[in-house]
Amino acid sequence: MTRRSLSLVRRFFITLVALAVIAPAMLTQRPLVAQEEGADEQAAAAPDLSKIPQGDAKALHAYIEKVATTPPPEDASEEEQVAFAKKSLSSLVTAANRLLEANPSDEQAVDAHGYRIQALQALVALGVEKAQAQYEKALAEARSAKQPRIVGLGWQTYIQDRVQQWDQLDEQAKQAFRDEIIKKVKAEGPQPIDVSIVHTTALQLDGADDEFVVNLLKQAGDLFAKSEDADVKEALAEANFDGMLRRLTLLGNEMEISGELLSGGKVDWESFSKDKVVLVDFWATWCGPCRAEIPNVLDMYEKYHDKGFEVLGVSLDRTPEDAKKYVAQNKLPWDSLFPSNEEERFWNHPLVEYYGISGIPTAILVGKDGKVVHMNARDENLREALQRLLGDPVEKPQAEKAEAEKAAAAS
Repeated sequence: MTRRSLSLVRRFFITLVALAVIAPAMLTQRPLVAQEEGADEQAAAAPDLSKIPQGDAKALHAYIEKVATTPPPEDASEEEQVAFAKKSLSSLVTAANRLLEANPSDEQAVDAHGYRIQALQALVALGVEKAQAQYEKALAEARSAKQPRIVGLGWQTYIQDRVQQWDQLDEQAKQAFRDEIIKKVKAEGPQPIDVSIVHTTALQLDGADDEFVVNLLKQAGDLFAKSEDADVKEALAEANFDGMLRRLTLLGNEMEISGELLSGGKVDWESFSKDKVVLVDFWATWCGPCRAEIPNVLDMYEKYHDKGFEVLGVSLDRTPEDAKKYVAQNKLPWDSLFPSNEEERFWNHPLVEYYGISGIPTAILVGKDGKVVHMNARDENLREALQRLLGDPVEKPQAEKAEAEKAAAAS
């Protein structure tokens, strides 16, 4: 389950309504833009794609929306639908180019960039020759625009594009991507949108390429630290790069754990974790994936507790009653950290802030020496790690095993 929607992204990145991917929408005959009541008949007749207006911004904008909302003929074959989509998308690109040269209004310029980028992206997916080069150029033009919304659109799409291709990119391409981001931060001095660009990239690649994210955060962080801009400082406080860096560099290092326990009192981490393998599990009862993982953790606890395995939860629930009820119903034998201060609950939990936790469940496994050995100790990862660290599990008598399985199934 992902963290709450980030206001940074909402502030600087726009999403064009009904422009997820134009080609698939056309091929499934799904309108891309909500039409006004009574417009169905008007949209039914396909526009003459060869008659693209010349220099009239209003006419060009109307043409673009007309093309984008016109599906292929209902009786068209799959081959004809693909041909129709390619022609429509190409017309959209041409019209968008002309609109951007026709002194458009701010809204028209935003739409022109958005339609052009998405149309070219779809043409690339359809294998149209030269579309890739045009797509890269369109992204670059959007990223260097004057309007923040267009810049945000360009960067958002650019980041998503690179992340989707990440496994296919070589180190040189990845370095070029990072250099492009740092260049943006340096260009006019750090701006709030630069914080959002770095943060979005970091969130997208968190867990996929932690080394890249750490290097990006360190490089950008040095530049952001020099800024006296109040908006930049506010954006940085919300992004919490320090916490993210602290978490991403945990592997092989010790965790700092403190706080109040759901059962009462405070955790003595040093005593609790001494000579134990401990799973620190950030969870909540409102988190579906967290609940789905509980039977696996219970199973591992039963099999490895006698060999030195412990679990310490970090609950992000809003009330202690919610957490206690779930613990009692599922007979969880381990405790969780839960703040008595209401302002420190949910995503404001001190440890969530300290380690820059952006999604739960986050399951971190600590070895007997107190150092983190696994950053995603869930499912088979947990089983394999415990086997490696503690050897074969302790097999329970059949009666106990059946009871445990029954309890897990009931949960």
